[in-house]
Amino acid sequence: MARITVEIDGEFLEDIRAAFGAETDEEAIKAAVVDAAKRLRRREFFEAIDTGKIDLTYDVRNETGQRRSAA
Repeated sequence: MARITVEIDGEFLEDIRAAFGAETDEEAIKAAVVDAAKRLRRREFFEAIDTGKIDLTYDVRNETGQRRSAA
């Protein structure tokens, strides 16, 4: 885990604390950063679906020779 020091406008911190229900600045900033990263990952996932890199209709169980044993 990284430890960094940044300057953030106090009004933004108030907005972040309110949006995430955080009691401390540290808790609010962590929540905002995690939220931003998750949004980015979701966007990348949906773009992969849109471009065909991920095919949600594919089911390996429909392929011949791909049966799994019950063991």
